[in-house]
Amino acid sequence: MPRLAKRKATVALGPVGYARLDDYIHRVAFSADGTKFAACSASGEVAVWDVPSFKQTGQLSGHQPSALTLAWHPQQNELATGGQDGTVRLWRVETGGEGAVLTVGEPGTWVEHLAWSPDGATLAASAGKMLRLWAHAPGEAPSLVAEVPAHKTTISALSWMPRGGGVLSACYGGAWLWKVGNDKPVRSFPYDGALLSIGVSPSGEYLASGNLDGSVHLFRTDSEQNWHMSGYPMKVTSVRFDHNGLNLFTSAGPALVAWSMKKFEGTGGRLFKGHLGWIQEIACHPHQSVLATAGEDGLLCLWEPQTTKPILSQEVNKSGGLSCVAWSPKDNWLATGTNDGVVSLFAVEGLGD
Repeated sequence: MPRLAKRKATVALGPVGYARLDDYIHRVAFSADGTKFAACSASGEVAVWDVPSFKQTGQLSGHQPSALTLAWHPQQNELATGGQDGTVRLWRVETGGEGAVLTVGEPGTWVEHLAWSPDGATLAASAGKMLRLWAHAPGEAPSLVAEVPAHKTTISALSWMPRGGGVLSACYGGAWLWKVGNDKPVRSFPYDGALLSIGVSPSGEYLASGNLDGSVHLFRTDSEQNWHMSGYPMKVTSVRFDHNGLNLFTSAGPALVAWSMKKFEGTGGRLFKGHLGWIQEIACHPHQSVLATAGEDGLLCLWEPQTTKPILSQEVNKSGGLSCVAWSPKDNWLATGTNDGVVSLFAVEGLGD
């Protein structure tokens, strides 16, 4: 791996606009073409804006009392949302109309995780211990194609493997890989503890888990080899590989720890210092080795793997902490959400193309 040159350009946030929803922002996310982004809130609101005009183009309603998660289709401007009503709702963003309403679990279970397959042909959703998969083709109603047997405990994370490799679900006891047409997992990744978050490397070679016991576990997906990294100050809530899979970023409370994946041996984690409060979300730039973190201290920080201090640290919310952050797949746009219902769009300057 060639040595990375030190950045010379000054990195800055260019505020584009902000809007206020009624409550805590659970998620922000950009559409696949980068022309829109959406946010969902604890009040049940789901709003959509154009990029870069920040003109609101949709105000979607339906989840009561709260909208917990959302996911854009990877190939078209269709949005899936999940909420405390136990349903998944599909939205035709261009018209603002509701498409299908899909039931995931029993009444009273919360839909907390949604994930589209890389080709957009299948939508996975979890509510409590239940995982369901729907086939979805353009212009056709979604059809249920798989209902996974109930997990031992509430599902804590979902992630698709690249290139049609199936969908991973995590809970207490490990992670499991499922494929349509199989009522049993095609691979298990056992762990004696509770998994809170999972991440898959871009090549699909590695699966990382952040755990309740203050550790990170790394599995090879093509063998039984695995590594255990302990010593975190508290539970590990986020694990993310960067765009080329050369680094694994993990967060536990205010601590951000990076692991180089070059000749990985489970040692050599680097502590990045910058946040004073809990890191709520990690977002990796889709094309560059740049990381964004949103903290409950109100700070939005940008990082590069070669330095353990942020290349940008800016207080975005003085009245309350940040709850979420997302990069656009196109250009250098960042969206954030806050604990008190503010959604913001920024143009990041100085990163280059």
